[in-house]
Amino acid sequence: MASTYSSTLNLELQASGENSGTWGTITNNNLQKLESAVKGYVSVAIASTTDSLSATDGTTADETSNAIIKLTGTLTGNTTMQCEAVENWYIVDNAATMGTYTLGFKPAGGTATGLQAGSKHLLYTDGSTMFNVLDDMGDITANGTLNVGGNVEFDGGGFIFNQSSADVDFRIESNGADHMFFVDGGNDRIGINQASPSVTLDVVGAAKISGGVDLDGGAFTWNDSSANDLDFRCETATLANAFFIDGSADKIGFGMSAPTSAFVTIDQASSSAAIAVLTLDQGDADQEFIRFDGTTASDQSSSLTTDTSVGSLTGHIRVNINGTDFWIPYYATN
Repeated sequence: MASTYSSTLNLELQASGENSGTWGTITNNNLQKLESAVKGYVSVAIASTTDSLSATDGTTADETSNAIIKLTGTLTGNTTMQCEAVENWYIVDNAATMGTYTLGFKPAGGTATGLQAGSKHLLYTDGSTMFNVLDDMGDITANGTLNVGGNVEFDGGGFIFNQSSADVDFRIESNGADHMFFVDGGNDRIGINQASPSVTLDVVGAAKISGGVDLDGGAFTWNDSSANDLDFRCETATLANAFFIDGSADKIGFGMSAPTSAFVTIDQASSSAAIAVLTLDQGDADQEFIRFDGTTASDQSSSLTTDTSVGSLTGHIRVNINGTDFWIPYYATN
């Protein structure tokens, strides 16, 4: 009876009484093929877009029986490299120049797995599909530095950084900022575009918040560094400057962006709004509506005067008291 060959490693299975005088050579070939399957290495230059690893019965020259396959060459199109359609495992080092093309590795007639450029892959096949072991691994523990050159996707689970509460930092770098997002582990602070956050949340640059902001349990300070020219503006549905602080002029405006005539200026600019400029509602019945604190003089040189000989009656100001309109007279100065 003639020799046959194993389906996975193409080992020569010698029949009883065969190969007189050559059985030692054949046995040595088989042992070398077993050695290649455990730790063998071969470099294969990709020659076409549908290339195959060589598979030869009974010799040590076949490529497909090696454990480690290095793929080289330059792709000329989307390419598939295939091995025999039998159960096997491989470490594949993709050193091919891919350009914009793709490279797959599969069992003959089966389903391929994609290979990443410049990467090493741990693969196995059941004879019909090639599987990338790292595609769906379970728990992974890395005691050193983990460097990832491609995308990282978390789907279906949480992400916890620094579970043991060690004094370590977390940093995300953008195209132009080294510390676009930074967690200062030692000081329990977060910096946005800030490498040395001085408070719990330290933001350098503009911030836009589309949802609500709830300040509860702490004070709110605007322009704490007293920068010379920083304005503060609140906008309503129709007023661009419903409330405005002019940082350089140290003035406040309601309904205006350039308060100049007083420390506080209210501008009700609509001629058809049908509303008063200011409403005072005093709920404390035994207290005044307005309090004036100033310097009193006997003449009319100060903000308050005891002089009763003021100038002539000049006009009246319309006011509303408890729903009824009245006129308050005003007098010229002497």
